[in-house]
Amino acid sequence: MKDLNSYRQEIDLIDDQIRQLFLTRMEIVGEVAKIKMNEELTVYDHKREEEIISSNLSKITDDLFKDYYKEVLEQIMKVSKDYQKYLIIRSTL
Repeated sequence: MKDLNSYRQEIDLIDDQIRQLFLTRMEIVGEVAKIKMNEELTVYDHKREEEIISSNLSKITDDLFKDYYKEVLEQIMKVSKDYQKYLIIRSTL
């Protein structure tokens, strides 16, 4: 059995990966915001968000984690929308 520090080190490595993926995602979100501005689309797309949630949750086999992962997805999408709104507002100043 591993000790607490070993598990924490593994979590730290996972957190590093999550951070890098988050930064990459936000760069892409910025590009999406530009397209939405150019095409005069709204930031919020209910159908798209429902598709993302449904698709991702269907890949979680342990029902115990589905609700938790749904919360993660919803928070990621909220942050992404907030960033898009920020970029759109900033572009109008």
